[in-house]
Amino acid sequence: MAATIDFIQIYYNQSHKEFLYDFAKHYYSAGLTPYFENAIIAGIVPTCEADYISVCSWRLKKKRGDSIHYLGGFGSDQLTMDKIQAAMPFDVAILTPRSPQHQVLSMAANWHGKAWTDAFDALKPFIGTSKELTHAIYENHFITKAEIYKDYVNNFLIPCIEFMGDNPVFFADSGYLQKKRDQEEIARVQKLLGRTDWPILPFILERLFSIYIEGKNLNVTKL
Repeated sequence: MAATIDFIQIYYNQSHKEFLYDFAKHYYSAGLTPYFENAIIAGIVPTCEADYISVCSWRLKKKRGDSIHYLGGFGSDQLTMDKIQAAMPFDVAILTPRSPQHQVLSMAANWHGKAWTDAFDALKPFIGTSKELTHAIYENHFITKAEIYKDYVNNFLIPCIEFMGDNPVFFADSGYLQKKRDQEEIARVQKLLGRTDWPILPFILERLFSIYIEGKNLNVTKL
């Protein structure tokens, strides 16, 4: 029997529906917290019953186009349920891969400067790492076995969110406002969060799964 998969895509505007995969389950998000999609992941992953789980943004199809070179060239960005199941079994499948030389943590420090450095230093006692990561996974664009995802959520993501708490260092301005070009998205985030800039914490959290799998000797593939 083929392994089952809960492939979920989050959207917050009806216009996003045309970009969702036809095999995906849809999750409409009306609001927004400083934790962005991680708050949704923390709520829905523990309730999933499939063998594999993925919780991605509505932008996944476009982002795969951006990763076409690392997916194998023209046409390789196409994603179907048959393609996913044909690649099984795997522990983790990265859906928007980067170059093997991509440095996840160094790039974040270059992008966000002092906000990243201060927040990441404050998080090191919790995550126990400061070395560069083997696998670059952004925006939670991955598929993984249910037991791996649930362990990550219950024993790493949720405790990390709790660790961050109300510590101001994790809510410092990230500087992303100066890099974001989508004015509609800027207005939405500013309205829902009641602040001018993105906080630094969601940029840490989107790298958290890469940190979690580091050194675990998992079967990681790109798909």
